[in-house]
Amino acid sequence: MCKENINLYQQFRECPPEAQKPINAGRLKGKTDINPMWRIKRLTEVFGPCGIGWVCPIVEKWIEDSPDTKERSANVRVQLRYKYNGEWSEPIDGVGGAMFISQESKGLYVDDDCFKKAYTDAISVACKSLGISRSLWYKWMKTSC
Repeated sequence: MCKENINLYQQFRECPPEAQKPINAGRLKGKTDINPMWRIKRLTEVFGPCGIGWVCPIVEKWIEDSPDTKERSANVRVQLRYKYNGEWSEPIDGVGGAMFISQESKGLYVDDDCFKKAYTDAISVACKSLGISRSLWYKWMKTSC
């Protein structure tokens, strides 16, 4: 494999312990959560400030209704692009979601930050294609199959 082609992938491989948090409950119990602001920091370190060295515009957002409950999710699709060697990349799609209306023990809860959370999730998904924190994803994939 050409070193130039793998250069970015290698730069993004590791995630420092201070950006990791163990997941202690739910379906992902035993896995590791990665601080989304750390991902943004890595994009900035490698490509430059957001808006100059990388961009991540929202290209679509929508609400989905649960067929069985009154729950609704907010979803966002982004297209991450970065500047490398003076040229802009092709878009990297990322789709993220968060609950807009969720059923909790005391009734329905409406989250007015749902699109912000879905956007953050979508950036994280797009970052996977660049290999950001790939050492953790390799580890996770081995234990989830």
